[in-house]
Amino acid sequence: MKAKFAFPIVIAGSLALAACGSEGPEEAVTEEEAAAAETVTAENGDAGEGAAAGTDSESPVKSQASDGSGQADMRKKMQAMDYTEFELEVEYDNDEEYEAQLELKSDDSVVAGYEDDMNSIKKQGIEAFNDLYPLVEQLELKPSSNQEEEIQKVLSTFSLPDDFTDFSLELRFIDGTKHEFEVEK
Repeated sequence: MKAKFAFPIVIAGSLALAACGSEGPEEAVTEEEAAAAETVTAENGDAGEGAAAGTDSESPVKSQASDGSGQADMRKKMQAMDYTEFELEVEYDNDEEYEAQLELKSDDSVVAGYEDDMNSIKKQGIEAFNDLYPLVEQLELKPSSNQEEEIQKVLSTFSLPDDFTDFSLELRFIDGTKHEFEVEK
């Protein structure tokens, strides 16, 4: 008797699941929309100063961008560099500052973000990584570098004015050594 009712229930359930899984044009979500939604969520969830640089809440973006680069691509690029952490903070008169961070964390996730007060730009995640990585990659800073030359190289590469009041750059190299450039005017 029970078998008589089981078959119609299985068929009805299968039809219901098939109807839920249809991908009509109104239900399809592109990778671009998913990445945009995650970026908005990350930005809204990280309110407060320093959030773009990831100093207070360092939540790596694990989604895929429309160009196909995600955490795995960011990790691969970071592993090819001489340093695993790049943290820049440049302060100017009128409370304007530029903060940037790229970091390959010990769990192999990548944190990227920057905030540019002078141009009213604040980015995090993949979008920030795509802006920062090419700049950081071309710096080729070394622990034994001349501080003044390196500061000018950073300012030039990032197109930042040289009339700063405070300059701070922290680097952690792949061998674990940490180097800091700091100047206060």
